[in-house]
Amino acid sequence: MVTYTVIGRCPRTHQIGVAVATYSVAFGSFTQGAHSAYGVVMSQANGRRRNAPLGQNLLQQGLTSKSVLAALVQDDAHESLRQIAVMTRDGLGVVHTGASVTGWAGDKTGTDYTVFGNVLAGEYVLKAMEAKFNEDPTQPLVERLISTLESGRDAGGQTANDRHLPERSACVVVMDRESYAAWDLRVDMHGTAVEELRRIYNLYKPYQPYYEAREIDPTSCPTQLAWERESLTGAHLQETLK
Repeated sequence: MVTYTVIGRCPRTHQIGVAVATYSVAFGSFTQGAHSAYGVVMSQANGRRRNAPLGQNLLQQGLTSKSVLAALVQDDAHESLRQIAVMTRDGLGVVHTGASVTGWAGDKTGTDYTVFGNVLAGEYVLKAMEAKFNEDPTQPLVERLISTLESGRDAGGQTANDRHLPERSACVVVMDRESYAAWDLRVDMHGTAVEELRRIYNLYKPYQPYYEAREIDPTSCPTQLAWERESLTGAHLQETLK
């Protein structure tokens, strides 16, 4: 699974999340390890979905990111073919890149973030992602994560046999203080999945507070059709309803 990923935390809001872009199809299904109040567990380059419950169980017990990663690597007979990343809710992240992962593969990790990928155009893809994530910490985390994917794409993204591989699926998951995701957006199959993820985010963004209010007290909210006509601009309404 030729993929590049960012895991990040916002120290101001204490949100934590992950965003992924890949040539693989429907890769958002491999992000179950982000749907937790305890941290993020992610595997790619031959993703291993069982790492999600295993890693989350260990995080729930209070283990450090390094300890969880070591346990996941030790448990995996094919760790040399995988990238595995773990970040705890305090923003401490670590990444394992197996010795047999194909193409250019690696990671960059700092305070509250880690970026990693495989079959990349080069290290400069991760450098661009790292710079973008750290560019404006005041932005909402979900926007920082999507922008980081866009920077990876613009820096060259994924390549094989000297040609660019299109991003066919992309996703972003952000956890707040609840046990369910504050943001969970996916593009499962698209010719330009990162662009489509941005489009979906821009369309959904004004809906989020309305859906939250309706969840808390539906009796105090207008119908969705009424809300759309009262709250959305003409261009946004036209794009949403077309």
